[in-house]
Amino acid sequence: MYLLLNKVDYLYTYLGGPMSLTEQFSSASESFAQEAFTINYTLAKNPELSSHEFKSVKTIGAVLEKHGIPVTYEFCHLPTAFKASVVKVDNPKGRLAILCEYDALPDVGHACGHCASGSMSVLAALALHKMQQEGVAFNMDIDIIGTPDEEAMGCKVDMCNAGVFKDYDFAIMVHLDGEETRPNSQFLALDCFRAKYHGKPAHAAGEPWNGINAVNGVQLAIHAMDMLRQQVRPESRIGTWIINGGTASNVIPATGELEVTVRHTERDYLNGLSTQIKKIFEGAALCTGTTVDVEFYGNPYDDMNQNHRGTHLIEEVMTDMGLDFEPGPADIGGSSDIGNVSYQCAAFHPKLRLAGPDKVCHAKEFADAMLEPTIEQTILDGANIIGGTLLRLVENPTVLEEIVAEFNATK
Repeated sequence: MYLLLNKVDYLYTYLGGPMSLTEQFSSASESFAQEAFTINYTLAKNPELSSHEFKSVKTIGAVLEKHGIPVTYEFCHLPTAFKASVVKVDNPKGRLAILCEYDALPDVGHACGHCASGSMSVLAALALHKMQQEGVAFNMDIDIIGTPDEEAMGCKVDMCNAGVFKDYDFAIMVHLDGEETRPNSQFLALDCFRAKYHGKPAHAAGEPWNGINAVNGVQLAIHAMDMLRQQVRPESRIGTWIINGGTASNVIPATGELEVTVRHTERDYLNGLSTQIKKIFEGAALCTGTTVDVEFYGNPYDDMNQNHRGTHLIEEVMTDMGLDFEPGPADIGGSSDIGNVSYQCAAFHPKLRLAGPDKVCHAKEFADAMLEPTIEQTILDGANIIGGTLLRLVENPTVLEEIVAEFNATK
């Protein structure tokens, strides 16, 4: 039992002495742990694809509402997004956001672990809300924001386009990793293209001279991009996929289509590289006598704006938790829509290693791990990373000021 004294920012135990905010958080999170585990297992067994997470968002929202956290659904006009106020104070010294993901992948389900990642965010939110309800004096507002569709269109970008994260000073979520734990992630800026070439069909043996091979345009574009690789910086990545390469060997294909993903560590450099890619599409059409329609699809992802003061803070939390982690973000990685968030407020994406042997993210073994008993400790650890980080900001507002100052200097 605990005795509440004057709504100060700690509780005294009957054994004597104050509990730290971190200890209070750990105690509060334990009371909601089983519900967080249930969210994870429910989502893992019922994966929903990006922008179709209707049952998932209701599952999460129901738990938040059960414990007195009102939920706004269809936040930012996104059908499966939500927002909820976790901690609300007068004259806040800062505004903090917990991000929550819950979309799955085609065929392999929750092979990116968003079911567990989202459960960590919910658990952290419930514990922080309980602490305020029990009298802990917070000095900052804390919200939880459900951000669907990370895997396909990147709905955090839509939120950024609406200026959502300009209202916050700090945003955090924890993602799972199959190999290592780190206090932050490095993401590449990303542009995605589809190029559809149009030619003229003809019999490939009887009268090939009467045809225009659309796939020649596709092939030439790919070869040109392969030649371009020598001249781009080593941090650049160009991926290609032929969506439509014709229907039969005895038919000159009238259409050919490819998909291209272009990435770099810096958005400004990527913009120039993407311009070159579009010129390649047009040049390949000119050389092959075809025409081409170029479509920019999906939201453009920005690189991750690194914030060293905030990353160091998360390292301190991980150290206090006794986690084995690699310092700083990895040198290079994939892409995520949290990169766009990181240019509207200081944003952080620590990675937490799954228990057991190394696993490959986006593979079935990763999805299977979401149903293993060991995932429960991982969810607790992730919630403690989020809660421990936010509570350090509450205890030391000057640290948030330093983080915001660095953000303002680098955005």
